[in-house]
Amino acid sequence: MPVHGTPTITPLTQWVLLILGGIVTVLVVVAAVWVVLLPRPVPAPAVDPDARPVPAAPAAAAAVIAPTAVLEPGTPKPASCEQIYSPVMMGAFGDLVLNPAWTAESGATVRDGADDPELRAIINANEHLSCRWVTPDGASDTGVSTSVVWVTAEQTAAIEARLRALGMECYEELGGLRCLTETTTDIGKYGQSHFLRGGIWLATLWVNAGPDGYTHDMVNTIWAGA
Repeated sequence: MPVHGTPTITPLTQWVLLILGGIVTVLVVVAAVWVVLLPRPVPAPAVDPDARPVPAAPAAAAAVIAPTAVLEPGTPKPASCEQIYSPVMMGAFGDLVLNPAWTAESGATVRDGADDPELRAIINANEHLSCRWVTPDGASDTGVSTSVVWVTAEQTAAIEARLRALGMECYEELGGLRCLTETTTDIGKYGQSHFLRGGIWLATLWVNAGPDGYTHDMVNTIWAGA
């Protein structure tokens, strides 16, 4: 049998062993550093059994739309146009009649108690009575139209500001505010009378008609005994 002696290590073999040993050493060091630098899980905070949950912030509330008009306590509320005039005034219009049938027909040419778009918008948006003294058979260049409108304090202030901005003469009368305007046009005399008191707006527009004391009669009738 052959006798095996001690293996001979050549210089090339020594370089290979040194390189392998160096690689192993580097891998060991890198592994150790990775283990040391590896981020550790953060422990969960301790739960206090006596702590109360914090409620979530409430969602934004939806906008609340206030009613167009809220009557003040004691504000008169006539149910019909006949209730805003005295018997004397009811008979003072001659050939004109109150709210004839044609005024309720579709497309009828009728007027509210104001000719300004901003004022008409308030009339149309609020609860109101439309009281029109006109000719019985159709539209003409003669008549008186009053809108009895129930309004809030804020609307009352806005109406007054608008009437003054339109150049009307305003003054205190009969426990309220009266505003007037009058002019002459190609069809004759034309004017407006507005009265504001305690949540009621009497808006009157007239053309070539209107008995003396018309607004005073409405005020004294609506607020009778006040």
